Formats: sequence, C-alpha cells, structure tokens
Amino acid sequence: MAKLKPGDRVDCRVKEATLVSPYKDYDEIKTFEIVAIDKYGYYIYVPPYITIKGTSKADKYRCKQLGIDFKFLGVDILYIQENMIARIVSILDGMCCSNCGEFHSMASPNQEDGTLICYSCRFNPYR
Repeated sequence: MAKLKPGDRVDCRVKEATLVSPYKDYDEIKTFEIVAIDKYGYYIYVPPYITIKGTSKADKYRCKQLGIDFKFLGVDILYIQENMIARIVSILDGMCCSNCGEFHSMASPNQEDGTLICYSCRFNPYR
C-alpha cells in the first residue's frame, strides 16, 4: 500500500457504528481524512455527522504530541491500522513545510532528513 500522510483520504467499511476489516461483511463505506500517522497506523478524523465507536477527542496534549493540526482540536479522532483501510480515495501531491506548517502543492523534500523547508522560511529567518 502507498505511504499515506496527513491530508490523504481513505475509505473504511462500517458495520453497526464500528470499523471492520475490508474482508468482512459491512453496512456502508465512509470516507475519512488522515490527521496524523505513526509507525503502526493512522489517526483519522471522524466528522460529527458520523457515529463511530471507540473515538476520542483531540485535546491540546494529543494534538501537540501527534503533530495534529490545531484546526482538529476538540473533534473526534480514531486510531486505525493499515489493514482497516478498504481503499485510498485521494493522496495529496506535495508537502508541508516543517517550520511554518504551510502546505505546498507539488513540493518535494529539500532537506537531508526528508523534510521540506519552504522558500519563505529559508530566506526569512524571522518568519
């Protein structure tokens, strides 16, 4: 499966308000946005109009610890593993600047550690 990152969208199968494996019986398919990743799985944003069991609130501590954008502060998130994803809906083409966090379309890493530092941050140290 492709390496996913925050901002990508995935489809997961839902049965009785619980996410199920793509190989099991399901009631409906819902699309979720990935808000954070770790080496074992993904944190997905669960919109308020979808009820899923096992969600937790994204508080300030969790947002800071996981690197979740603060626009997701106070919303429901759910941790899933890669084997719970039925289909990849869309993948953002680009990267976020590691200094300012702004997304740049069609960007690629320009640092040795695989991150991106945008033009503005490189030439304006006070930003």
